Amino acid sequence: MHSIDRYAEIRGQTARVRERTLLALPKIPNELELQARWFAGEFGREFQTLAGESVEIVQFGFWNREAGPDFQDAAIQITGGQVLRGPIEIDLLDRNWEVHGHAINPAFDDAILHVFLERSGV
Repeated sequence: MHSIDRYAEIRGQTARVRERTLLALPKIPNELELQARWFAGEFGREFQTLAGESVEIVQFGFWNREAGPDFQDAAIQITGGQVLRGPIEIDLLDRNWEVHGHAINPAFDDAILHVFLERSGV
């Protein structure tokens, strides 16, 4: 092997030096991925309201790919009470209910649950 070829080989190997990541930040899912994970049941069936009440998901609902809440015909039970049926909205942030205009959109009036991944300002 000629020295020039050997040099090119060594240079090619060292040009790929990489440092390992010290802190791997988790990827923030987009809303479609969040909905898919909800539909697959990846978040579980038991949650807690901001008021501390337990929420059990009886039926995740049917994925709505049209305008309106993300899931239709869902069923939940709050603190062992009566089963409530209706739509569920899934958002990355709690404030998205307001930001996306759900609070003033009649299509969301019957929503029985707003699920969010992160709470703002906490």
